[in-house]
Amino acid sequence: MIKLTKDEKIAVIFLLLFIFIGISLISYKKNNPRFDYDVIESIVENTKKIKIININKGDKESIAELPHIGPVAAGRIITYRENVGLFKRKEDIKNVKGIGEKTFSKIKDLITTE
Repeated sequence: MIKLTKDEKIAVIFLLLFIFIGISLISYKKNNPRFDYDVIESIVENTKKIKIININKGDKESIAELPHIGPVAAGRIITYRENVGLFKRKEDIKNVKGIGEKTFSKIKDLITTE
């Protein structure tokens, strides 16, 4: 049998502990979906598919795709645009009935007037 000093025994225990932790992390990474790089890549691809809607040119269907808008509000946006004129700034959409600050904050990054 190999005789080890107290310091050598501690060193061996730490090495075995690090090996055990390393194997555990590798196993966890393989079995945990949070580390599934295909899922992360899919999320990135879906993010790239987000399209910006021009509220001065968009039709009712495309404007209705905006979150919290729907076909009724989209119709109001088009009616406003036809009666008052083109939107000069994104913020002007808040002049449309039913679209307040809360809704605007959810769509401001998804719309343009240019």
